[in-house]
Amino acid sequence: MSRLGKIHCAVLGVLIIYTFIAWAGVKRDESNIKEAAKEASENGQSDPWAEVKLGEDRQNVAEGMVKVGIPLLVTVIYGGILTILYVLPVLVDKVSEEMMGSTAEVDDDPLDEARAAVTEGEYADAIAVYRRYLLENPESRHSLVEIAKIQRDHLNSPAGAISTLEQGLDEYEWPEDDAAFLMFRIAEISEEDLADKDQVIAVMKRVIRELKGTRHAGNAAHKLRELEEA
Repeated sequence: MSRLGKIHCAVLGVLIIYTFIAWAGVKRDESNIKEAAKEASENGQSDPWAEVKLGEDRQNVAEGMVKVGIPLLVTVIYGGILTILYVLPVLVDKVSEEMMGSTAEVDDDPLDEARAAVTEGEYADAIAVYRRYLLENPESRHSLVEIAKIQRDHLNSPAGAISTLEQGLDEYEWPEDDAAFLMFRIAEISEEDLADKDQVIAVMKRVIRELKGTRHAGNAAHKLRELEEA
């Protein structure tokens, strides 16, 4: 904790102690008044000055309550300010870390360099980083797709993007959903960028053959019928 934070905590501690002492004093005086009134009633005292003194004591208690209320209010306000300034930011950071992952993990992301290179327009450098990462993590569909995206969107090379996806598809044994994603992406680029109907048909037939019995094969069969009817 910083020096300023320690000072704030010390001030808050003093306010709490002072408020507690003042409150204890008022409660003690109030208890004494009740005892005195009870004794006077039981003994049948008729001293006229006793009522006056009792009234003065009650007034002193009321004034004491006011004296307690002011430091109590100051303590609550001061404590609330310290909570907003010191406690709340820590809680927000903790919640953010739980929801988004630790800061260290974000800072150590090996693909940050590639993303930064894309932002700066250094596309060749970004591809090099992604390819280097792929050599160590051949199952990284994200890296493969990002390389193809850079080639297609920034380097105006849809054919290069298709070649990248096909090479990655053939070199690694992908889970069903990943394999389907890559094949449909190849078909998408072939159709939208190259208008290569034959290539799209070939890819759809590959999906049906390699992913037989899956929903992906069903989608490919539907797409194939559309192409054959067109």
